[in-house]
Amino acid sequence: PVIVMDIKDCFFSIPLSKQDCKKFAFTLPSIKQQEPAKRYQWKVLPQGMKNSPVICQQIVAQVLEPVRKQHAKALILHYMDDILIAAENEEYLNEVEGCTK
Repeated sequence: PVIVMDIKDCFFSIPLSKQDCKKFAFTLPSIKQQEPAKRYQWKVLPQGMKNSPVICQQIVAQVLEPVRKQHAKALILHYMDDILIAAENEEYLNEVEGCTK
């Protein structure tokens, strides 16, 4: 049996530490410069960055590592915004899935 878990918006569920938020700041200018530009900081990992997929993979790997160690007989794969879990029987598969939530 196989379960595919969709972890959509994976990037937006990875919080940035407070000291890193300043590094992910951006400015929105006002229309026709009628007022000062507004400055914002991302609090979660933005998707547009070149290295966002790598950071997402590293974070998901860290989260899944204890589950993989605890359930070595299960196959747990992370691809894009999906996690595939395969096990030899339904009962074991449900047990592994329960550990990922």
